[in-house]
Amino acid sequence: MNKYSRYFYLIGRLMYIFIFIDIIYRTKGDISSSILFASIFLAVAINDHLRIYGYYKKYKYGYYISLFISAIVSVIMAYFIYGYIDFYMFIILHEIGLYTGGKIGKILFTSDLIIILSVIILRQIPSFNEVLSIRFWKDNAFAFIITSSFIISYSFSIQAYKALYIEKTKVEKMNKKLEQQSEEIERLTITKERNRVAQEIHDYLGHNLSALNMNLDVAGKIIDKYPSKTEEIINKCQILTKESMEGLREAVYALKEGDYSFNLKYSIEGLIENFSNTGSVNIIFNYNKKVDELLLNYKNTIYSIIRESLTNSIRHGQADEICIDIDIDNGFVNIILKDNGIGCSEIIKGNGLKGIENRILSIDGKVDYITDVNEGFEIRANIPIKYEF
Repeated sequence: MNKYSRYFYLIGRLMYIFIFIDIIYRTKGDISSSILFASIFLAVAINDHLRIYGYYKKYKYGYYISLFISAIVSVIMAYFIYGYIDFYMFIILHEIGLYTGGKIGKILFTSDLIIILSVIILRQIPSFNEVLSIRFWKDNAFAFIITSSFIISYSFSIQAYKALYIEKTKVEKMNKKLEQQSEEIERLTITKERNRVAQEIHDYLGHNLSALNMNLDVAGKIIDKYPSKTEEIINKCQILTKESMEGLREAVYALKEGDYSFNLKYSIEGLIENFSNTGSVNIIFNYNKKVDELLLNYKNTIYSIIRESLTNSIRHGQADEICIDIDIDNGFVNIILKDNGIGCSEIIKGNGLKGIENRILSIDGKVDYITDVNEGFEIRANIPIKYEF
């Protein structure tokens, strides 16, 4: 319970005490009436306490029945006693207006409002005959109008406050939901970017390290017979090492976007050169120049597919001949990469193949794998065309 709730609780208890004392004071001339009305008020006070603290929630209509009893008792006591009990009538009206809803809530509020108005008017009427006299209405009409206007205005104020409170609650819920969605979007964005950078590191370094390993392997075999050729290969290895370090730095800082996309054919030829220089693998490359007109992220995707496929063919497939064909036909970019490696009887998708699939699916393409033992490995990808202009 916060400090404001404690203040409301204390003020509420004090009001009940003052009303109870007022009831005893106004009925002190009649002990029987004093005991009767004081007992009734104590009973409704206990009823209110049980209702406010949720003891009636386990019953389907317990809360509404409790409120109805308090409302009826309040107007009956107000009719016979007057005094501060009038405040109690409005406390119950206030509770009905703010904390009930639906059809039952509307019926309760309207009924209590009519009963309160009736009681206040009836208390001013000494007898039924007086109601029929013109003089009575001349003397009391203005008072009735003022009283009725006040009560009706008060009821409208309650309903207006309730409407504002409901709207405020809805806005708070929407803001909370939007905040949660924003956090979820941020989390997904971070996860997606982390995966992208991880894939870039895997693809880029995987290719370069494979090429580096092949070059060093060749250098080790020819170092005694062909020193000049060995020096050339070592220089190539140094270049690959620098490129790997630069690629790693750019991937970590998510700055790889657009590095090699300005000329896709040239970039792929650079990949092929890294492997072909070793003399241990022959790569055939066929390319439709219209592919360079595709959107930037499509060209980046194609480059990554070729890079990862070459690495897999040499590292895992042990291929010494690879054919790459990139063409455009019937609104699709068709990519075929086939090697003469050892193949496999069952495809187990590691990070490389998963990365290829994810990249192709991200641009609405599809990919198929064809392989068998000692029959090489073939990748067929189809990507719908989207141009830069």
